[in-house]
Amino acid sequence: MIESTRTHYLERLKEALSSLASEGRSAYPEICLELSRPEVMRQIYRLHVVDIVERLPNGESTVLEINVAPMATPGTGLPIDAPIAWNGIEFRCYSASFPEEALSEWAERWITDESPPMGPQDGLTGIIHSITEPVLRDSDMEFSVDFGSAPIAAFEELTELLGSSLRSIGSYSLVAT
Repeated sequence: MIESTRTHYLERLKEALSSLASEGRSAYPEICLELSRPEVMRQIYRLHVVDIVERLPNGESTVLEINVAPMATPGTGLPIDAPIAWNGIEFRCYSASFPEEALSEWAERWITDESPPMGPQDGLTGIIHSITEPVLRDSDMEFSVDFGSAPIAAFEELTELLGSSLRSIGSYSLVAT
């Protein structure tokens, strides 16, 4: 069922790109930016791949982000306790066994558009769009991932990496809005 959340997001992204192209507008998918966030310890948590950058006729650029509604994902065998949107999946983990170094390495591998782990996917780069810096809330480490055009394998690899530290998964912030 995770596949359906990915497909839903990718369909919206491709529809937006197609619409912009049919209108003759200059649109570029999946452009990586480094955000100015001095409070963030690692560079990986400052990287953000925007869905679309549109070059306007006056030479300026604008960013277009595709956001989709979270969907129920029953029968995954994972501790999913809220609907999920591929562009904003939140992970809550037990802090005692949280593999932060391995998480950072995973993110660095999956956000690199020069050589994505599984190559381009569905006509897009096949990379995640962002990962937030893990933070301690109560007794849990929490972070979120915008899986962008990354394949399901990226999600599966992450849940395997988190292993027994993984407490729950959901798009909690998006469900609340």
